[in-house]
Amino acid sequence: MGRDQRRLHQLERPATLNIVNDITARKAAEDSIRHLAHHDPLTGLPNRVLLQDRLERALASAQRNGASLAMLFIDLDGFKPVNDRYGHDTGDALLQAVAKRLNGTLRHSDTAARIGGDEFVVLLPILADAGDAGLIAGKLRTAIASPFEIDGHRITISASIGLALYPRDGDTAAELMRTADGAMYAEKRQHTA
Repeated sequence: MGRDQRRLHQLERPATLNIVNDITARKAAEDSIRHLAHHDPLTGLPNRVLLQDRLERALASAQRNGASLAMLFIDLDGFKPVNDRYGHDTGDALLQAVAKRLNGTLRHSDTAARIGGDEFVVLLPILADAGDAGLIAGKLRTAIASPFEIDGHRITISASIGLALYPRDGDTAAELMRTADGAMYAEKRQHTA
């Protein structure tokens, strides 16, 4: 190989490496954008968009197989006073801790999603028995009621949880969300009565 050919070969190599790096960086940016489009930026949990997709898939599977599924609508009781007393950074840390507890309590097949503020939805796509949904709701309630240590503060909150079962309470995503939301508000009213 002559001197000119070696020089040309050396010049070509960095260009190839730059193209690979550019493609890798672009792929990482696309993955990041896709993740942000489907996940809550604070907690990392699925957002409404991803929840809706998983719910539609779970409903289609349940309809095909004659199975049941459940949706739990969760609202944190006592969250606003935490924000008011300790500030939004502590409130955000509390939401992150709640998300971690939800995921730590649920099965791998379940989905916990944050749909806004201090509201979460849990999708239980596989139920051996409809009563299992109530048991899981109880476990989630207990997990949330256990005190949190955040920013040097011991914080105790509770949760109002509404439950909707497919097919008993509806056969569409909208019906199940509406029923679970209504059941959660009914429970919240009982707590404040």
